[in-house]
Amino acid sequence: MLCAMTRCFACLLLLSACDQTATVTFPIGAEVDFSADELGLPMDLRADDGTVRTLACGPMGMCPSTSEAPVTCEGSVCNPAPQMVSTQVGDVIDVDELASDVEALFGEIDSLEVLSVDYQVDRNTLTFPVEPIDIYWGPVSAVDIDEEMGVRLFGTVPALPAGTAGNGAVAIDAAGSAALTEFFETTSHQFRFFARTRVDLEPGEAWPEGTLSVAVRMSVRVSGSLL
Repeated sequence: MLCAMTRCFACLLLLSACDQTATVTFPIGAEVDFSADELGLPMDLRADDGTVRTLACGPMGMCPSTSEAPVTCEGSVCNPAPQMVSTQVGDVIDVDELASDVEALFGEIDSLEVLSVDYQVDRNTLTFPVEPIDIYWGPVSAVDIDEEMGVRLFGTVPALPAGTAGNGAVAIDAAGSAALTEFFETTSHQFRFFARTRVDLEPGEAWPEGTLSVAVRMSVRVSGSLL
């Protein structure tokens, strides 16, 4: 669904001090991809003019519907129910592996700080607007966006109008970012990302088609003791 992870590493800054500590800043990247085909709307709702058909429910309130894409009767018209689209995003992030180019300089990597997060829409041919995309982080053991599994909100990509590109800053969730730092320092240097958004289509609007690809890049700073 929303998927695919890209890994990139470029050492941008290395500072040492008299206390024999070092700091390295580098980017970590994630690619969020989505295809409208995965919404799975019943084809009975597709009108000849390429819109979501305005289909009367009738007195029995029956609409073409599937478990994947429920359709409800609202005001005597069949209306696709809002869908929450969520998935794991790509592979596990292993900070020690990403920092391997400078790992020989460290006795141990102790802390991680998120400096900034940006997004770049690489492709958007969707025929409908995308609501804000929430990005989550969680431990390797997490399989879904579930707080009981340790998954926390990390940041939000703003809403995207249909078919538009662009770039900007991801709104970082302060509590989620702090929780990631604490997790890194006390539990594990490995974690994974998840993404979730909401799709709400209305009768008369364009039939959902196209794809979306959004690159998310965060700049992190890791610190540790020198060998």
